[in-house]
Amino acid sequence: MKKRLYFIGIILFFLVFITWRFIASKERISGQVDHRSEANANSTSNKSVSSNRPDLSSLSPKNYPGGLPPVKDFVDPKVAKIVAIMASENAQAQDFYGKVVDQYGKPVIGATALGTLLWVQGIDIGEKREQHTTQTDQNGEFQFTGFHASRLAVAITKEGYEMGRAAGVYTAPNEQDKTSATERAIFHMWKLRGAEPMIAYAISTAIPCDGTPTSYDLLTGKKVTAGGDLIIKLVRNPVNINRSKPFDWSVTLAIPSGGLQEINDLYPNEAPADGYQPSVTINMSPEMKNWQAALTHSFYFKSENGQDYGRMTINIQADFQPPPTYFGADIYINPSGSRNLEFDRTKQIRLK
Repeated sequence: MKKRLYFIGIILFFLVFITWRFIASKERISGQVDHRSEANANSTSNKSVSSNRPDLSSLSPKNYPGGLPPVKDFVDPKVAKIVAIMASENAQAQDFYGKVVDQYGKPVIGATALGTLLWVQGIDIGEKREQHTTQTDQNGEFQFTGFHASRLAVAITKEGYEMGRAAGVYTAPNEQDKTSATERAIFHMWKLRGAEPMIAYAISTAIPCDGTPTSYDLLTGKKVTAGGDLIIKLVRNPVNINRSKPFDWSVTLAIPSGGLQEINDLYPNEAPADGYQPSVTINMSPEMKNWQAALTHSFYFKSENGQDYGRMTINIQADFQPPPTYFGADIYINPSGSRNLEFDRTKQIRLK
């Protein structure tokens, strides 16, 4: 009898022990899950506090495909503030007064002014756009008035005219860029005279760094040993350089039978009649604040004593090591003796 009770006691002990282990295990697992959830919550909370950024996910275009909702739709005051700022941006008056003139300062009549209004719409969504057109009057003037948006972009077109994108093509009336009927923004266009047949080609080569001249025949674009129209000399001191440090260098361009003149025009479509220099030298001293190992410059030129006029843009990378270094040029020539440099690829004279 005692043995039976003994075995029954042992069995009950194991059942209680197994039950206790099972309950303890569940509680531990539950505690771990709760701890991780709490940790994640704390991490998210800390991230929000540390970044101090509002949740802008509600401004997604998936939620508001038609644009920004009203400010009152947002509970988060930070988000509401951002929406209010955007709404204020979009409510700005976009009255614009402009005038279009050609290279001679004469008004361009009947040019098309395209005004593109832009509105901010929200996070991860492009600006809303709306376009309006008008024509310049007898004074070359136009205006867009009565519009409200974040921005207004203006582009001018007219057949027979060229509209560039360089600085200076658009001239603001004042430092604030505010226009009015009496203070208009000025757009400068080029009235085309008609392209003439021209030679066009590119040079991409290596040149010495010790001042040894490299010569080219401008009409053929070929390197020649003597009698070239264009002569390039690059001097580097020392010839063998440490590329990690500034070094002294200079380049000289010469056209013995004509000359060069730096281009400062908005539209390089007509070579000047005079003002050419037989050679141009550009120096780069390591003491210069604007020192650089590369440069790009544009020049008008004439050659063959004025029989040929053209323009070129040179590109130099002076820090190739070991020597030689890089010289490149894009060249356009009118071989007829005309100073007209308007280029039409369909009229290009092909080199053989």
